[in-house]
Amino acid sequence: MKINKLLFFLLAVFSLNSCVEYVDNGTIPTGPEIPEELKFVAVHSNPNEAKYIGDKFEFTAALNGVDVTKSTKFKVNGTTMPSNTYTPVKTGPHTVIATMDDYTSTFKFTVQEKEEEPEPTGNRIEYDGDWKPVTNTFWIATGDPTPNTGGFDGFNVTPHGATSPVVCTKWLIVSMDHANDPTKAKNLYYVDEVFIPVDMSTTPPSVKYPHQATNFYYTADSGMVFVFDNTNIQMTSNQFNFISGTTPSAGSTANYTATGNLVNSKEGKLFWNGAYSFQLVPDGPKAKGMSKISKIDFTKSLNTNITKINLKK
Repeated sequence: MKINKLLFFLLAVFSLNSCVEYVDNGTIPTGPEIPEELKFVAVHSNPNEAKYIGDKFEFTAALNGVDVTKSTKFKVNGTTMPSNTYTPVKTGPHTVIATMDDYTSTFKFTVQEKEEEPEPTGNRIEYDGDWKPVTNTFWIATGDPTPNTGGFDGFNVTPHGATSPVVCTKWLIVSMDHANDPTKAKNLYYVDEVFIPVDMSTTPPSVKYPHQATNFYYTADSGMVFVFDNTNIQMTSNQFNFISGTTPSAGSTANYTATGNLVNSKEGKLFWNGAYSFQLVPDGPKAKGMSKISKIDFTKSLNTNITKINLKK
């Protein structure tokens, strides 16, 4: 009888112990399992690119590090956006509320006032919203530089639409960023075979320098070149606009602009206000464009107001 009671007690203890489940190295949990915390975050994702009015601000959202931008709705200052981008029209702080299902994230960004780029100044050429400096301007006319006997060559030119020729002087006018060689210039405004009418109503005839001219004529042999940052762009037409100037003498200066229509349907512009170099050079062989300049010494200059003209036969 005692043996049976002992056996029953041992079986009961064993059965009780076998019904207990131990977890975490034998520690019995004291409460329900804690679920993983879900973290929903929305941000302005391109702050380095979008800062000013007109910039496109982009927003992204993530749930526990997973991109959920496509499933997220964004409101900017209370207005629902059709996408995750926003282009502001006013400066100052903006509030964004992002929602996805039951999740919400709020952040702010500030739209800055963009500082205007300063207007370019000084002697320069401009093209396609950019500009480059030019440092030297040359007015080179065709003629004989010999003192006393020399003078301008006079050419008979029939302007477009006219029926009779006009006596003109012939010029090369160039501004560039090189001291004396247009072929080495990185930035250049070049017009050759510019014909300026001579006033034949006076005795002797009155030669007009570029800043004194009221008309400029061009022929099929005229050449026009615009070089911007080492890129050579041909001009199809040119227009000078002179503000002021003086005839060649010590300290002679000119203030003018030039506008050229380019072959790519854009404009190239020249702005010059300062001293220019003047000289007379003999008429060269027929050539077009910058191929004419090989025999011109751009280091020379005449500080003499030459008014004599020799008509070419």
